[in-house]
Amino acid sequence: MKHKGGIPVFPAGGFLNHIIFYDMKLKNVNRLPRNSMNTRIKIAVCGNQGPVSCNDIIIECLNTIEGVEIDTSQTFQNPDVIYWVSPRGPSIKKYFLFWIKKNPLIINHWIGTDVITEIERKQQQEIRRLRNFFIDCVYWFKMKRGGLIHLASAPWLVDELSKLHIPATYVPITSIDTGILGAVNSHVIKDIDFFSYVPFERFSFYGGNKIVKLAKRWPNYRFLIICPDLTEIPADFLEKMPENIQFSPRVERDKMPGLYQRSKFFIRYTQHDGLSVSVLEALYFNLEVLWTHDFPGTYKIETLEKLSDSIPSLVKNWHPNENGHAYVIENFSVEKWRANFLEIIQSKLHQN
Repeated sequence: MKHKGGIPVFPAGGFLNHIIFYDMKLKNVNRLPRNSMNTRIKIAVCGNQGPVSCNDIIIECLNTIEGVEIDTSQTFQNPDVIYWVSPRGPSIKKYFLFWIKKNPLIINHWIGTDVITEIERKQQQEIRRLRNFFIDCVYWFKMKRGGLIHLASAPWLVDELSKLHIPATYVPITSIDTGILGAVNSHVIKDIDFFSYVPFERFSFYGGNKIVKLAKRWPNYRFLIICPDLTEIPADFLEKMPENIQFSPRVERDKMPGLYQRSKFFIRYTQHDGLSVSVLEALYFNLEVLWTHDFPGTYKIETLEKLSDSIPSLVKNWHPNENGHAYVIENFSVEKWRANFLEIIQSKLHQN
């Protein structure tokens, strides 16, 4: 591991090379340093909004740290830190002074689709190219002064951002808190064969159309898709679907454990992805996970044809994914996240 400007920088290549979870005693790392006035560190959490908001998970994690005051007002009243979860921080036009001064510290946390957006932004031409050049200069200036750091929720996002000359540190966003998720009940009847989470507005991007094809080919298996961006599933859409696939609008987070525990498999069939919270939760609840990314404790989806052909065998040989459960407990608990985050933020606040 190398250090650059006080921030841990981990080499690219290979999943294990990106792991930044430290073997450290956690009982003394749940607080941030305070200044001579003994005031609290004010962190404004902004950015990602929607039915499944990473902001909420970040806020829950930050609330476990002593000495932190969370501001979700979006007004930026003298924050010490602006924690921006996808995309790239507060508006430069509206908050120009934030960007040209060292303080407040801005943390940009990249989570997945925002990286694709950034790649597309870099490819823009003509007048937008000039505008993007100015934006990049402002980002560079802020980072040069030590006032901007980039985090990424998956190791492959670190690699993708490095190709855009954005140095990012791998810090996953996790909801693995046994106190909130509860214990895994192995006695629950598994009446859902395949479970998935597919936003309706991006149905194809998240593989919804492919999951429907699987359901059509295998009518003896039961599929459940939750569309978190809907409060009601359109009737005309349901009329076109096979009978063995059930669609549900948004489900509150406290109801999700029950659905996970009724399911055997979780399908994450995305075109591009970060480290999905739903994948981590599915692994926690002992589901076998089928994903387009290569990740410990999961099956990697290669092609739709191969996946479809393997469905009967997968169901026949299903067993609780205890290895996946142990892996996320060991590596993605909120306690591990807190130790990770504090190691990074303490070094930056010390510099300031």
